[in-house]
Amino acid sequence: MRIGLQLTQNPDKYQFLLEKIKSQITNCDEVQFIQILDDDHLKIHISNLDILACYRLRESSFSLRSRNLKWVHFGVAGVEKSLCPDLINSDVAITNARGIHGGPVSEFIIGMMLYLAKRFGDCEKFRSSGEWKQWEIAEQTIQLAGKTLGIIGYGSIGKVLAIKAKAFGMHVIASSRTGLKKNDSDSIELVQKKEISDLLKRSDFVAITCPLTDETEGMINNSSFEQMKSTAFLLNISRGKIIDEPALICALSNGKIAGAALDVFSKEPLAEDSPLLQLENVFLSPHVSGNFPEYQSMVATQFGNNLENFLRNKSLFNIISKQYMY
Repeated sequence: MRIGLQLTQNPDKYQFLLEKIKSQITNCDEVQFIQILDDDHLKIHISNLDILACYRLRESSFSLRSRNLKWVHFGVAGVEKSLCPDLINSDVAITNARGIHGGPVSEFIIGMMLYLAKRFGDCEKFRSSGEWKQWEIAEQTIQLAGKTLGIIGYGSIGKVLAIKAKAFGMHVIASSRTGLKKNDSDSIELVQKKEISDLLKRSDFVAITCPLTDETEGMINNSSFEQMKSTAFLLNISRGKIIDEPALICALSNGKIAGAALDVFSKEPLAEDSPLLQLENVFLSPHVSGNFPEYQSMVATQFGNNLENFLRNKSLFNIISKQYMY
């Protein structure tokens, strides 16, 4: 069993990650691990691989596979850029790293809400200007308790976020593609995709935690902003293309919504002349919510757990649906 690991070029880090993977499997003698340094290196080796673990896969590399390749694991949650038609139409199983982002990303979203609700941007201005605006700032602060958080995408991140939001005393409405009829918790209101309009109308904060697919691209648009409260805030840590960015800029500029917190953008890096950089009612970060020092270690451990399942002829977890593309 030959397993390609395209997870790092650093030899020391590779050995560290390799040991993490090996620690999760019971018989290392069954497998041979091969460090894949880059895409050119992958093209040389992919025809001999049974399993590949990587962060992104190009169609030009995948096309060189043999029938031996049975499984590709992506060490990321969003795999839309790697799902080429050849991979989708093949018999190769696909898994991803969903689940490891739940804690860090949900913490980041809570931080976004607190930044907007507690006017931390105005507090930073005080530090630089020294201008005392105690009551002007205080009058605009918001308590999270009693407010409604709408979560679009009730996956691993959405579920952890809901728990954290409930700890602040928020009411949570969450939407999911599967249209769950039975709530995971009586305190969380689950709605079907067709009810997102109602979610938008009722929410004080709207968090986007769904994957980017053909169905979700551009789903937050002018119509969405017309439905949202003028006092509501939009939060996005998923993919920038889920939002119609020009429509968002218009909504923020014209007061259709109160503000936004964005970690992702339609084009990255964000252009230096983007109007978003000039808006006062926006929190921006450079796509960092899902990155943290322990990330690669967690990817290796999770892959090792799944590899043990594969070697023992058990079902893989985190399988990507080739129908729904996530």
